Amino acid sequence: MSVHEAGFAKLGYLYQIRYALHRAIEDCDAYYIKLESLDDVEVESDSSTKLFQLKHHYAESNLPNKSVDFWKTIGIWAEQILDESLDTEEFKFYLVTTSTVTSNTIAHHLLEDKRDPTKAVLLMDEIAPDIKNVDLSKSINNYLKLSQSQKKLLCESIVVLPNEDNASNIIVKIKQRLEYTVQIDFVDSLYEQLEGWWFGKVVDLLFGDCDKIWREEVRDKILQLSYSYHPETLPIDFNDISLKKSEIDGFMNYQFVKQLELIGVGVQRIHNAILDYYKAYHQRTKWVRDDLLIDYDISEYERKLVDGWNRFRISVIDELGEAGETELKKAGRSILNWVETQADIRIKPRVSEKFVMTGSYHILSNSNPARIGWHPNFMERLQKLIEL
Repeated sequence: MSVHEAGFAKLGYLYQIRYALHRAIEDCDAYYIKLESLDDVEVESDSSTKLFQLKHHYAESNLPNKSVDFWKTIGIWAEQILDESLDTEEFKFYLVTTSTVTSNTIAHHLLEDKRDPTKAVLLMDEIAPDIKNVDLSKSINNYLKLSQSQKKLLCESIVVLPNEDNASNIIVKIKQRLEYTVQIDFVDSLYEQLEGWWFGKVVDLLFGDCDKIWREEVRDKILQLSYSYHPETLPIDFNDISLKKSEIDGFMNYQFVKQLELIGVGVQRIHNAILDYYKAYHQRTKWVRDDLLIDYDISEYERKLVDGWNRFRISVIDELGEAGETELKKAGRSILNWVETQADIRIKPRVSEKFVMTGSYHILSNSNPARIGWHPNFMERLQKLIEL
């Protein structure tokens, strides 16, 4: 397989996954969705089982009477009927294609509107014996093995859906549905989160960790994600992130880590601080990139953090009196303890994830010059470190 062919194959898989998500949102009467079961996409509803065979092309194409796409699809369905794995009276067959359909072709007689399945069977019976493409020989043989009544029932159950959106454009259809759940400015971000979750569900399905994806589960996930775009909350994308030891080691010379070392903080606590810093930095960056926050929102939040830190710091220092270095370090740890266990300064009222605040404090501790610190004399101590 050439590089181009491999690329098109990957696009086909991507199209299959996105089309399945589209159907999960679009088919209001669906119970569940399957991929790579009886067909590319299978949708079980209260009235029937819908099987979708997908044919994806980026270049313009059509579906003529001797089309490889058409006859391979017919061959697959015919084989399933012959081995009695399908009952045409219980299933609806959909050939979904990005290709166009011209008048008076077999596919034209199988469209949703102005259908003529009887004429489609007559054309197929006439054309099938004349197809010499060896790649279609099995498909043709499967079709010809069907009885006339089976052919009739098959064609009565087939719907050709031409001119469907490709793997990129189908996203637009999905986003149009999501517009009903959040403000228009947040649709792109919501879709990104939804697709990431959906890809994970599909992987579970293909590895056998589940046998179907319930439509109700998809609906509930969309609602759950949409709540994150309420004016008083924000979506959380980095809550479950972890760092390798080599990645943690890369932060050990950062200023915020040196500030922790100044007050004698243990190694594990430093590692937790690094993780919070990392998560908060990337989460805040994503919020700004997705237009969920502006720089003013970040500045105002940091102002509140500095104010809260300064008030508590002053109260600790007032109790010190004449203190040696041991007492100063202990006082610094008390300030850090307050941030880690007591303070609850939120960037939005419903954003309760602790790493957003603690990580933001470490970002302030890492700024140049440092806007906050833990050691009561942190500015003086940092200056000595710089001189060394």
